[in-house]
Amino acid sequence: MAQSTSDVEQCVEEWIDVWNTGGYERLPDVLDESATVYDPGAPGGVLEGREEFEAHLRELRAGFPDFTIGIAEMLSEDGIVMTEWTATATHEGEFNGIPATDREIEFQGMSKTEIRDSEIVEDRIYHDFHAFLEQLGLTET
Repeated sequence: MAQSTSDVEQCVEEWIDVWNTGGYERLPDVLDESATVYDPGAPGGVLEGREEFEAHLRELRAGFPDFTIGIAEMLSEDGIVMTEWTATATHEGEFNGIPATDREIEFQGMSKTEIRDSEIVEDRIYHDFHAFLEQLGLTET
């Protein structure tokens, strides 16, 4: 049975709230146990399963405790949600082996999220990771 547009968009809003708050206890409500998350900021760019994603999010929030995603626009059809967003954060702790820089970052991205039976089964995150590193002062200009 197909989910309504509002149901799948609500699922993505809850997913983003987990990113924003570190609401790890809510992951089983929104992320399928064997989901795949493609994120240029993750080691190797791919996270397989809920546990691997949670470990990545914990590391991200340790390095960027104020990490926040703001939704600019969302479109959905047939269980697929496209989300345009802006992320902001301050690099206050170690992330991916990079010591804190205390720099503030802001970057835009898009996500293509597939939802089945009210759970995310795949999330493809697109953003310029080089620009992210550049804002942290970690690239040569």
